[in-house]
Amino acid sequence: MTTPHFSSPVRSKRLRNVTVTASLLMAACLIVVLASWLSADDSIAAARQAGPSGEALADLVTKLTAEKQLVGLAAMVVVDGEQQAAAACGERKIRSGILTQINDQWHLGSITKSITATMIARLIESGQMDWNETIGARFPDAPIHESWKTATLRQLLTHTSGAPANLSLALRFKQPAIGKESTQARRDAVMSILATEPLFKPGEKHAYSNVGYTIAGAMAEQATGQTWDELVRQHVFEPLELASAGFGPPTSSDENLEQPRGHRQILLMKTALDDKADNTFIIGPAGIVHMSLQDLCTYAQDHMQGEQGQGKLLSAESYKMLHTPELDNYACGWVKFETNKKIPSALYWHNGSNTMWYALVVFLPEKNMVVAVTSNDGDVPKAEAAAWQIVTWSVQELAK
Repeated sequence: MTTPHFSSPVRSKRLRNVTVTASLLMAACLIVVLASWLSADDSIAAARQAGPSGEALADLVTKLTAEKQLVGLAAMVVVDGEQQAAAACGERKIRSGILTQINDQWHLGSITKSITATMIARLIESGQMDWNETIGARFPDAPIHESWKTATLRQLLTHTSGAPANLSLALRFKQPAIGKESTQARRDAVMSILATEPLFKPGEKHAYSNVGYTIAGAMAEQATGQTWDELVRQHVFEPLELASAGFGPPTSSDENLEQPRGHRQILLMKTALDDKADNTFIIGPAGIVHMSLQDLCTYAQDHMQGEQGQGKLLSAESYKMLHTPELDNYACGWVKFETNKKIPSALYWHNGSNTMWYALVVFLPEKNMVVAVTSNDGDVPKAEAAAWQIVTWSVQELAK
């Protein structure tokens, strides 16, 4: 029979002291968190605005920023190539008192995927790559698992290749610099993945994958001898004159906070990260681009006009390839959404988050409308809900 255990009076007193101390610490934490929430609420002023319908959008953005408790939220609506409305609300850094601005730069996360796919489409048009080229043909001398060899470039871009969702945890912690260093690290990571069996037979089903786009980026680097970032600048940023576009979070000094900072919930408190905090640049092709709302709208506008032969970057046929879904409505960096009661027009969209930022871009060919929404808050459910409310409002109120 087990002998019952009784605490000694000394131990009980220690336990009581520990309990009291823990309670005091918890109360202190709650006070700090409550103070931070109140501080954040107090700092949210009426949104900065622009455009003929800017005031109405500003009212909505201000309401959603407070309602969703977001650090910052910004949106822009372009109709017929003209800015119809723009608004920015909240702070660049929580509790800083420095407000977001309409021309600020925002991390786009996985919207980068369509940029990578667009760059690759340019390489295809120039004859350097092919939609149906295989991994085995592009890396003929590499020790690749037999099941990977037949996977095509288009399958990588439509998430039907069998690639895993993410890199290993060890690789995700590596931080190679953009350029040659990240290119070599990406090549090494890709080769280690291709040496193992894919998750499923290429073409069999859809499974969203940052790794698939990382492999596609490595294939483009192999085809051209250039780094992925050089290719994106040459084939997307420069032709469209996206002057604000760059890689990683926007640069922002601690003293002046020239640009927003990303935020994440840490120990019950929303906390600003520095301007280096991001995904590893190994997966650059899947999610590390930043730019302003205006440049994001310019980019989406080019895609929207592309199938009508009015895009600057590609032929109408290439835009159509980029926009045609393979499985689960996913095309090459774009998702096709048909219609519902709230949005009775077909649209193309993609969103992204590196867990510290959120962005959504949408274009509606029938309405000749582009909507872009960004936030420097990693609370994805709330930021996403706000973004789609803005899209719905834009279609119902501003579309022709």
